[in-house]
Amino acid sequence: MVTIKDVAKAANVSIATVSRVVNNYAHVRPAVREAVAKAIAELGYRPNGLASSFRTQQSNIVGVLLRQQRTPFSSALAYAIETTMFDQGYRVLLCSTNGDPEREEAYLETMLDMRAQGVIIRPSAATARTVKQVNTLRDRGIAVSFVDMKPKMAAISSVVCDNFSGGYQGMRHLIELGHRKIGIVAGKIAQKGGSFDVGSERVRGIRQAAQDLATDVEIVFSPPFDIASFEVGREAGQAMITGHRGLTAIFATTDMLAIGVMHAAHALDLDLPRDLSILGYDGVLESSVTFPTLSTIAQPIHEMGQIAATTLIDHMTGASKSPRQVVLENTLIQRSSTIPLPE
Repeated sequence: MVTIKDVAKAANVSIATVSRVVNNYAHVRPAVREAVAKAIAELGYRPNGLASSFRTQQSNIVGVLLRQQRTPFSSALAYAIETTMFDQGYRVLLCSTNGDPEREEAYLETMLDMRAQGVIIRPSAATARTVKQVNTLRDRGIAVSFVDMKPKMAAISSVVCDNFSGGYQGMRHLIELGHRKIGIVAGKIAQKGGSFDVGSERVRGIRQAAQDLATDVEIVFSPPFDIASFEVGREAGQAMITGHRGLTAIFATTDMLAIGVMHAAHALDLDLPRDLSILGYDGVLESSVTFPTLSTIAQPIHEMGQIAATTLIDHMTGASKSPRQVVLENTLIQRSSTIPLPE
């Protein structure tokens, strides 16, 4: 491995001079700068960026903490953030917290150790711990923004979608199609209520729409679960379809849950959507290639990621010091999986 000492020897200068050239300090004679640059190129020397960040108390590293990266939603969100950051000269460290406050805290401590310039967080449900960690980051001069979900911290920028209105809009769609016995695939926390995570807000909108728009709607909840996935959706769909006669529609709180329900329905030889309408939530690419194609409440995922990234960049560069609270609207995409209740 080529070291700074090797470069200094090849250029016939001191190590301190090489360091000044590498860090673009002023007061280095052009001839000396040229000699050092030539030695760096010939030897293939790569400066230690992390060590440099310790000296300057700053790096171009940005941490992005998402719940998990293996879901289509998280992958799309991460891609939008990463590409926007890269184009502006930042390098992104993607971290999966799995909604675990211990894991979230460990990653945030790593951001401190690495002198990250900024952090975008999709927080875990442990709000108090998240707030404490975020305050520590800010005290150390690290910019912070929330994405997709946020604790009640008015001083921190956030970019989220209106999950309450999305749940309301989806339930209204099914009610207007004539459905009255409707299954809801939602997690344990969302069913319990009282929380401000995305699932809870969606369920709150669903309940409100059922109350406002019809007097005879019966909501049937799925068996509770901790983490949404295709497998969970398939299991929940099977349990709901076989355990509740007369169910004519199912609204799943993510697209992957809805696709799981769809697979369960196919396995039970249901004729979709004649026997059962299915509605998802997120608008990920996979929802457009199912059979039948999945109706969904689509979030502007790419826009959410882009705005989260540019908002953080504005805070890191000092272009904006005031917190920015952005709430994006959803769009109902009606495809083949939802139809009027057959007479």
